[in-house]
This record gives sequence, C-alpha cells and structure tokens, in this order.
Amino acid sequence: MLLATAIVFGFLGSLHCLGMCAPLLWAIPENPEKRARWWINKLIYNAGRITTYAILGLLVGVIGEGVSLVGWQQHISWITGVVLILGLAFSIWGGRIRAFNSFSSAFNQRVKKGLSKTLASKTYRSQLMFGVFNGLLPCGLVYMALIASLSMTSIGGSMAYMAVFGLGTIPMMLGAAYFKKSIQSLKSISFNKLYPKIVLTIAILLIVRGMNLGIPYLSPKVSNTADITICETP
Repeated sequence: MLLATAIVFGFLGSLHCLGMCAPLLWAIPENPEKRARWWINKLIYNAGRITTYAILGLLVGVIGEGVSLVGWQQHISWITGVVLILGLAFSIWGGRIRAFNSFSSAFNQRVKKGLSKTLASKTYRSQLMFGVFNGLLPCGLVYMALIASLSMTSIGGSMAYMAVFGLGTIPMMLGAAYFKKSIQSLKSISFNKLYPKIVLTIAILLIVRGMNLGIPYLSPKVSNTADITICETP
C-alpha cells in the first residue's frame, strides 16, 4: 500500500516538475535525426535522477530504521503524515526565513555548476551525471516524498519508496521532453495548485494507516505485543 502511494506521489506530483526540470531537459542539445540515441539519453538521465532519489532515501531510511528499533513502528505512519503536513506548510511559508533562503541559494548554485559542466558533454556518462545533479536540485516535491519514505521504517524500504517515486515521474519527464513545443505553450498554466492537494492526500492516507483501525491494506491492525520466548533450564 505504501509503495502504491509512492508511484501516485511521483506520477501526479510530476506535474510540479514541469516548472523546474522540463526547462533543464530542453536546454540539452539534441540531434533530432538520431531518435534512438535520444531515447537512450533520456532514459539514462532519468536513471541518474532515480539513483539520487534512492541514495537520499537510504539516508532517510537510517532514521526510519532507528525509529523502528526503539519500538515506534506502530506510530511512525501517522507521525510521518503529520510531519508531511508540517513540511508542506514550511515549503509554502519557509521562503520567509532568511537563513533557509541563504543556505538553499548557496546549495542551488553548486548544483547548477555541476549541471552546466555535464551540458558541455554529450556522452552517456554526462547524461547520467546530469540526472544525478538534477535530483539534487532543491525541490519541495522530493522533500515531501522523503518525509513519506520514513513510514517504510527501514533503509531498504525508504530506498525502494524513493526509487518507485522516481519511476512515477518518468512518464511526465519523457512526455515533457518529447512534446517540448506543446508543453512550452502551456507554460502559463500553473500546476502548483495541484501539488499541495497531492501532499495532503498522501499525508491523510499515512495518518489513517497509523490509526490502527483494522482496515485491511488501508489501516491494518498492528499488535503492540511482541512474542517472548522463555528459556527454561532443566
């Protein structure tokens, strides 16, 4: 169920990516006559993005696994949902915090330097690194997905969540690259209004899941008691 939210998160949330990632894709010089290479380049680029998301998921998964080890796994889902809502609020109003803006701007500049270096080359490796750097760009949608990945309560689970999230964004990213002219004509349309609704929906699902209501798949019953084995010496 949780991995299903990841792919929905990625697919619907990728509308938000049109404002940041699509212009980067359009900046890559391409030879329209080499269509096979075009597809390979785009798939490698997306593989780079997903690799970055999975590594970020690994880092977040360390926290989730630590929470699980202290016995909070029953509560981590609803806690994650609440944090997701708080994170959404911060992404909307966090721009008013001067210190956060300074850090974000400095980090953003470093990532952009890496992106500009990869644009100078047309090799498969440069396409992969372009995707890796792209995945590091400050993005509220990715941050929200990382928070949601905490609910997996394991390193492997969080990595899988972020990888599936990345897979969910691929159709939109490929579509944005392929239908470049059509998408550019829609640039005046704001997709950002959909983004908070998607985050709130995922947050509510996580909160309901953590309420231990005994609803299969949606909110399964989790027992607080652990099996205890008592060893008796003869």
